[in-house]
Amino acid sequence: MNDLRSPVGAQLELVWIETRIEHWLRFGTPETSVAIDRYRRRVIFAPGDVFALMRWLAGDTGAVTVSIDIVRAMPPAEPCAVLPWITGAADRLLRQTGDGPVRAVLDTITRIERQGLDPRPVCPDYWRDLDARLRAGLPPPLYCRARHEAWLWRRTAS
Repeated sequence: MNDLRSPVGAQLELVWIETRIEHWLRFGTPETSVAIDRYRRRVIFAPGDVFALMRWLAGDTGAVTVSIDIVRAMPPAEPCAVLPWITGAADRLLRQTGDGPVRAVLDTITRIERQGLDPRPVCPDYWRDLDARLRAGLPPPLYCRARHEAWLWRRTAS
């Protein structure tokens, strides 16, 4: 059992030290955001909220690591993953690292937004499918308005 569960869902720190460590949200709206100091801010997401966290890290040798995670904050009683950078309950829907895979995820998010869709309520299974396909070297699956409306209908019907 995850002892770090919290009734607020998921909490994490966003760090921004220009050209060194940069964490930011690609999408998602925190319930609360509090500045800790000039480099860090703590954000809190309510259970059910979905967000995309970009992390960029530059090493002393000039090497750069980039990653994106799409995460859903979970209610405390639900099964969830323990993610080292999140306090509380969370379900990782997607994790990609490296320039090519991260760029593919960002392009997919942009295509979803260009259809007038908010990526936050996108079907969680879609993000898992995208993650699996990118890991297998396959093209990203399409997400269209009809698929989104079917997901929203299934969610309200159950």
